[in-house]
Amino acid sequence: MSRLLIILSVALLAAVMAVGWVLGPGMDERVVPGVWIWNIPLGGMTLSDAQAYLETALPLQQPNILIVGPEGQRWTFSPAELGMAVDVQATLSRAYTVGHAGRGRHIFSERLQIILDGVILPPVLAWNEQQTLHVLQAIAAELARAPQDARVHLEGTELRLEPGIEGRQMDITATLQMLLPRLHALESVEIVPPLVKVAPQITDDQAGQALDLARKVLAEPLILVVPDPRAGDPGPWTMTPDVMASMLRLTIGAGNVSVGLDEAALAQFLGPLALALAREPVNATFRFDPDTITLIPESPSVMGRQMDVTASLQRINTLLQEGQHIVPLVVIETPPAYPDTVTAADLGIREVVAVGESYFTGSSSARDKNIRLGASKFDGIIILPGQTFSFNEYLGDVSVEAGYDESYVIIGNRTVLGVGGGICQVATTAFRAAYFGGYPIVERWPHAYRVGYYELGGYGPGFDATVYSPLVDLRFTNDTPYHILIHTEVDTARSRLRFIFYSTKTGRTVEQIGPTWGAPIPSTKAVYQYDPTLPAGTVVQDERPHDGLKATLGRIVRDADGKVLYEDTFVSNFIPWPARYRYGPGYTPPEGAEIVTPTP
Repeated sequence: MSRLLIILSVALLAAVMAVGWVLGPGMDERVVPGVWIWNIPLGGMTLSDAQAYLETALPLQQPNILIVGPEGQRWTFSPAELGMAVDVQATLSRAYTVGHAGRGRHIFSERLQIILDGVILPPVLAWNEQQTLHVLQAIAAELARAPQDARVHLEGTELRLEPGIEGRQMDITATLQMLLPRLHALESVEIVPPLVKVAPQITDDQAGQALDLARKVLAEPLILVVPDPRAGDPGPWTMTPDVMASMLRLTIGAGNVSVGLDEAALAQFLGPLALALAREPVNATFRFDPDTITLIPESPSVMGRQMDVTASLQRINTLLQEGQHIVPLVVIETPPAYPDTVTAADLGIREVVAVGESYFTGSSSARDKNIRLGASKFDGIIILPGQTFSFNEYLGDVSVEAGYDESYVIIGNRTVLGVGGGICQVATTAFRAAYFGGYPIVERWPHAYRVGYYELGGYGPGFDATVYSPLVDLRFTNDTPYHILIHTEVDTARSRLRFIFYSTKTGRTVEQIGPTWGAPIPSTKAVYQYDPTLPAGTVVQDERPHDGLKATLGRIVRDADGKVLYEDTFVSNFIPWPARYRYGPGYTPPEGAEIVTPTP
C-alpha cells in the first residue's frame, strides 16, 4: 500500500469516526444540528447557550405592533407589553427532544436526517389576556367620545332646541380578534381598531316634543284658586312665566316626555298658601237644659280645611301639560269632633257630675274682667271620652288684642303687672271641678306663694292651680265612656266663679283628704329698691310679705263597687315671699333691709 493510500485511509477513518462521534455521543448534551426555533438555529448548542441565545433572538421586546386611531393617534407596543412571553424551558425541551428520542444505531440515521433536512419548531408562548385587555381598554378610553343628548335650553323664558351629537367607542373584542394572530406569530402589524357609533339617549324628536310642552307651560301665567271659597278667603294667587321658568323641569326617558314645575320649589311656593288656607275644625258649643235634658247650640260647628300639597302639586303639573293655567288647589275638609246637630243622648250628657268653684272677692276691675273673659272660653265646650283636656289649648291667646287687661301676675320671684292677671282663678276653678269629678289629673302646678283669693270659701292652702302658656298647663283626662259638657258661670253678687261638668254619672266617689299643712316659714327680710323717678323722701310698697308653707292635698277615687281607681297627692311648696318697696331720693331704708340697686 502506497504512502498516499495509507494517508487517505487514515483520513477517511478519522472522518468516519468524527461523524460517528458527532452523530453519537457528541450530540448527547447538545441540540442536534438542523434544529430551528422559527428562524433561530439552535443546532450544536448546549441548553444553557441555547437559552441565552433564544431569549435575545426572539422579537418579544421589539416595538413592532402599531395601533392607529381615526385622528392619526399612534400607539406602539412590543409583544411583551401586550402580554406575550416565551416559556424558554418548554421551548428548549421541545428543541432538545428532536434527535434524542431514539436508541442504538437508529439514532445516527435519525440525527443525520435532521442535519440534512432540518427541523423548524415554534416556540412555546404564554399569553396574558388581561394585560392585553388592559392596554386595549386604555386606548379605548382615549378614543371614546360620549354622545351628547339633545336638550332644551332655557334662558329666561326663551326656549330653544340643542340637537344631540353621536358618540363613539372602540370595539375591543373585534380589535383583539384582529390582533391575536399576529401577536402569537410575533409579527409586525399595523391595526386600525374598529369604532362603534353610540347614539344619544335623548333624541332630537324627544327633545323637540319637550320643547313644545315647555312652551305650552310658559305661555301664560299660572293662576291658583281656592275651590268653594269661604268669605274672607285669600287668593287667587298668580305665578308669572318668569317665576315658572325658574322652576321648570323637563323629564325625558325611554318613550316618556314630561314637563312641569319642580315639586320641591313648587311646594315651597305653596307653603304660605297652605298656611293661609288652613282652618281648624270648630266644634259647636252648647248649653245644657237640665229640665228637658237637651243640648241647645250656642255656636255652630264649622268644617276644618287644609290644603293637600302633594295632590295640588300633581294637579298643577298635570293641568299645565294639558295647557290649562287656572288650577283649583286640592283642599281637604276635616269635620269637627261633633256637629251642632248632635244630641245630649248621642253624647251621654244627662246630669251634673262635678262642680268646682272659687271666689274673687276684692279683685280689681281689670282682674274681674280677665276672669270673666277667660271663663267664657270654656263655656259650652265638650270633652270627648278618652280626651285629655288642656287648659291652655282652649284658653288661646292672652293679650291686649284678645281683650285682656293688665293685672298682677307672678313671674319668677316677682309679682308684676301683666296682661291676663286673674286667669289662674279660672284654672283653679277648673282644677277643683276635675278633682271633685274624680277625673285623672295629668298636670297641675301650684302657685309660687300663697294667694288669698284661692283660700276664700273655706278652701285651705294648696287647692289652687296656676298656668303660664305654653310651659305650665292644667290637664285632666276624661276616662269615662261619656262626653263632658263644661258650663261656666259667674255669680256677680257673690264674686263666685263656677265650673259645672255635665255628663253621665258612673257611680264613682271622691274622698277628699286635706289639705294639711305644716308650720309657716317666715318671710325673709324686706327688699328696698331705689327708684329715682319717685318724689324725694317717698317709699311705695309693691308687694306684701307672705309666709312660706308646705301644703298637701289628697284624694281617693273609687268606682261604683268601691274599688280604688286613683289615689292622688298634690303637694304645694309655697316659698316665703318678702315685702318689696321702692323708694325715692332722700329716703333711708330701715336697718336690716335688703337694698337692691336697679340695673342701669
